[in-house]
Amino acid sequence: MIVNHSSPLLSNFVQPVRFDHFMQQALYHPVHGYYARGQQVFGAEGDFVTAPELTSLFGQTLARGLMPLLDRCPPRIIEFGAGRGKLALDILSVADERLTEYCIVEVSGGLKAVQQATLAALPEHIRNKVRWLDQLPAQLEGIVLGNEVLDATPVRRFRWSPTGVEEAHVQTEGTQLAWHWLPADETLRRHANALQAEHGPWPAGYVSEWAEQSDALVRTLTDGLNGVVMQIDYGHHEALYYSPHRTDGTLRATHRHVAHNDLLTNPGEQDLTAHVNFSAAWRALEEAGGVLEGYVNQAGLLLGLGILDLAQQHPDLTDPVRGGTLRQGLNTLLSEADMGEQFKALVWSKGVDLDGTLLQQVLIQHDRSGEL
Repeated sequence: MIVNHSSPLLSNFVQPVRFDHFMQQALYHPVHGYYARGQQVFGAEGDFVTAPELTSLFGQTLARGLMPLLDRCPPRIIEFGAGRGKLALDILSVADERLTEYCIVEVSGGLKAVQQATLAALPEHIRNKVRWLDQLPAQLEGIVLGNEVLDATPVRRFRWSPTGVEEAHVQTEGTQLAWHWLPADETLRRHANALQAEHGPWPAGYVSEWAEQSDALVRTLTDGLNGVVMQIDYGHHEALYYSPHRTDGTLRATHRHVAHNDLLTNPGEQDLTAHVNFSAAWRALEEAGGVLEGYVNQAGLLLGLGILDLAQQHPDLTDPVRGGTLRQGLNTLLSEADMGEQFKALVWSKGVDLDGTLLQQVLIQHDRSGEL
C-alpha cells in the first residue's frame, strides 16, 4: 500500500526503518510529532476522548482508592501520559492532606503548557503540590498512575509465514510512504514463533505486533518502584490478542474520532495506537520483582470504588442538560459494550502492603488475573 501525503517527517525515512521507529517519530518527534500538537489532540474538537475528559467522576473515583494508599507508601502521585491534565485536576480537587506532591512526567512542551492552564483552576496551595518532570525518575516513590499510556508505546509489526517471519518497515518514495516487509531479526523471529506455537496455528499472511517497548517500560517502572502502579488501558490477555482469528493485529490510526487502518497517512497528524497485551505486562512486572495486586475491567474498578455514590451527590445530576451529559459519560465508562469492558486496570506493588485497603478489596472482588 502506498499513501499520498506531504509531511515534514518524510525526510526521516529515506531508508527503510522499522515500523516502531516510524511510530516513535510520528508520535513523539519534538516538533512534528503528533503529541507536539498539544491541546488539538484531545476532546470533542480533537481526535479522541479519554475517560477523564468524559466526567470528573473518573478521577474523583480513582482518588477514593488511591488516597488511603498514601498511608502505606511515600505520599506522592507520579502521573505520566497526563494529556491535558484533567485526571490530575480531578484527583487534586478531592485529595486530602496525605498527598504532599503530584508529579507529572511530560516530555512535550506543548502539553505541559496545556496542563498548566488546566490546573490553574485549583487553589494556589494545591497547585504548589504539582511538579513537572521531563523524564521518568529512576526511583519511583509513591503511586505511579497512567491512563492510556501503554497503548501509545511504539510496537514492532510482523507478518507470519510458514517459511519465515517478516517485519514491517516504512520508507519514503518521492512524496509517498510505502510499506516494505523484510526478514525479521532473530529476536523477533523467535518471539513470533513462540507465540504461534502457543496460540496458533496462524494462517499465512497473519499480521500482528509485539509491544517490546511497552514491556520494557513496565520493567522500568517496577525496577525503581517503592509503592503502587495503576495502569488503565484498552487491551486483551495474550490468548485473545494472538487469536488466529485476529488476522490484522490491533494497530489503528485515529483522526477526528474515526479509527482506520491507513497507518502511514499524514504522520504526525493522526494518532497511532495498539491494544495492550496485559499478559506480557504481567510477566514483565513479575520479572522485575513486582507483585500483581489485581487485573480488573474498568467497570468493576469504578463501581467497586463507589462511582455511583459520587454520581448521586453530583450537583449536575438534577439539571436537565448537564445531568444528561453526566449520565451519558457514566454509561460510556461503565458499559460492557464500551469502556467498561474494553478497558482494564492492571495494579501492582513493590515494597508496599495493600492488605485491608479499599482498593485491594475491589481488586479481589473483581479480579480476572486468571485470564493472564
